[in-house]
Amino acid sequence: MPDTSATHHAIVRSLYRGFLGREPDPAGRAYWSARLAEGAGAQELVAALMDSEEYRLGHGTEGSLDALKRRIAGEAAGLLARPLTVVDIGAQELETEEHIYAPLTRQGLPYRIVGFEPQQEKIAASRLRNPDSRVTLHPTFIGDGGTHTFHINSDDATSSLLPFNRELTSQLRDLDHLHTLRTEQVATSRLDEVLADLEAVDFLKLDIQGFELPVLRHASAVLARTNVVHCEVAFAPIYAGQALFSEIEILLRSAGFHLLDFHSLCRYPSVDGGGHRSRDRLGWGDAVFVRETASTQDLLAQALVLLFVYDKPSAAAALARRAGFGRLFGDTTA
Repeated sequence: MPDTSATHHAIVRSLYRGFLGREPDPAGRAYWSARLAEGAGAQELVAALMDSEEYRLGHGTEGSLDALKRRIAGEAAGLLARPLTVVDIGAQELETEEHIYAPLTRQGLPYRIVGFEPQQEKIAASRLRNPDSRVTLHPTFIGDGGTHTFHINSDDATSSLLPFNRELTSQLRDLDHLHTLRTEQVATSRLDEVLADLEAVDFLKLDIQGFELPVLRHASAVLARTNVVHCEVAFAPIYAGQALFSEIEILLRSAGFHLLDFHSLCRYPSVDGGGHRSRDRLGWGDAVFVRETASTQDLLAQALVLLFVYDKPSAAAALARRAGFGRLFGDTTA
């Protein structure tokens, strides 16, 4: 008798690749090959694939991602052994936008936020807009532990421990008008010192206008227990002495992180005298780094961050599966 197992495997592989865009997992291949051997028709597998959460998400079924988020939020709350912890370095809240991690805090999951914003008036304004006992804000400059000059600029969001690189900013529209209003000497604190008692950091956000590398160099202990880093990175030295993306990536890679994606990228038009406004110079962006870990709770936290903050269900599902929670994403073999 002819061996039909290879034919069944080929059918399963073809349908998985056609409907889900991937190779079948070993358990799925074995199960459906056996079902076909028992006499089930291929249409049964097609129906199962099209009814899967993975297929609906991949094919943009309206509301499927929102439905997935609601379901997972409800189930994950009981699986978390500790509140999700957000550390926000540069916690100034702009009036025109919400914090990047806001979607994570709207799901009914347990959380706490530790923020550092050196400008006291910004802390007061944030507390007025969002009174929340789970949020602790400190008027602290995070840096390398030394004393530095703080440059208070005409656009407050660009104020920095570094001066503008006027040789570059004068050549780029949207930056050429910026200038420093005044300066003051400030003492900075190291992240390893101020967070020494914090058990874990699930989401570390750095938005400190060019001073990211000195902060990270003095945060090795914190990075060792941090799950996701959302860091503003530069591709052009807008500030004098500013480290560029490649240096940030090398440091975080050496600390056990991999670059997942860029969340946003900002480009600038050049000052050319002819009025052209094409945004041709890549200036900065927000990069997302994920730490390699085998901890069940850390993997679960990473999965929740990637799903709720970045809308990355496949990456989140892969992490959840490694943690033993693949069922959250519809993986019946987990």
